[in-house]
Amino acid sequence: MSRKPADEAEGVIEDNEYVNAPVRPEDKAPPDRRLLFSSPSLPLLAVCWILLLLIMGLRIYFSSVISEQNVKLIKENQQLMKENQQLMKENQQLMKENQQLMKENQQLMKENQELMKENQQLKTENQELMKENQELMKEIQELSTEGKNTELKNVIQELKTENQELKENFTKQITDLEDNWEKFNVSRAQWTIDSYCPADTMRTCSACQKGWNETQKSCIVLHNSEAPPHLKTWEEARENCRGRGADLVVVHDEEEKNVIDAKITHIPVSKGYWMGLRVEGGTWKWIDGTNLTDASWIGPPAEGHCAVSLPTRKWTSVKCDEKRTRICSQKALSV
Repeated sequence: MSRKPADEAEGVIEDNEYVNAPVRPEDKAPPDRRLLFSSPSLPLLAVCWILLLLIMGLRIYFSSVISEQNVKLIKENQQLMKENQQLMKENQQLMKENQQLMKENQQLMKENQELMKENQQLKTENQELMKENQELMKEIQELSTEGKNTELKNVIQELKTENQELKENFTKQITDLEDNWEKFNVSRAQWTIDSYCPADTMRTCSACQKGWNETQKSCIVLHNSEAPPHLKTWEEARENCRGRGADLVVVHDEEEKNVIDAKITHIPVSKGYWMGLRVEGGTWKWIDGTNLTDASWIGPPAEGHCAVSLPTRKWTSVKCDEKRTRICSQKALSV
């Protein structure tokens, strides 16, 4: 079928418009990408990518926050473990002090039992004396009924007087024992109160008794006189400390050593102070059974030698039978 000239002209115009029309990105793209630009799923895909990136960012952020919290919790846990260990140490120390008090209480109970035993023995002896006296009285009465002379009456009177004196003497002994026991308990308690809580203007208590210096958990006293009566051998010095409810000082760490060295630096004692450290079995040992922790504090061990702390902040080894003054130590009270 032949086309009309008018139709052919319109077709030429349309072809020219198509050729001269501006090229769109969709027209420049390959056929498969044209489908992509024209696809209605493009916005959804972009949203998915944005959500994925957001999720990854949030994950990284929360991972960082959780990691910081984890580190903080670990530090707090370590701190709690340290505090727990400290509490356990303090608890062990309190248990040791409690055991010491129990030992002292047992010693007092033993002394009380011995006094009660002596009291019971005196009662038994008194009963025996009274029994013998009654037998004598009975014999005297029998003799007097038989009409013996007046001398027998005098003997009876003397025996009565002697019996009365024995009763009074025995009663006085029992009373004295009871009074002495009460005075011992009262004086011991009063000594403890006056030593640790001196009554000056107002009674206040401290961890150490008056005249003693507190170092960590111990109380020490330095005997500063070098007069002959005060200088003692190591054994005599230890016995002197024990007589005061203490013992020669024991040093376990550098801090305690520095405290003691600082206290004796300005004291005019040239020959130094005995401490609770001596050579046993070729080793420096403290009187509590522990070994010397730092061998640099003193020279090599020699049998028969004990340790002396000098005002020069040094320790020296001398024979234990030499005479020196001393440092006594006892546990501080928990105030």
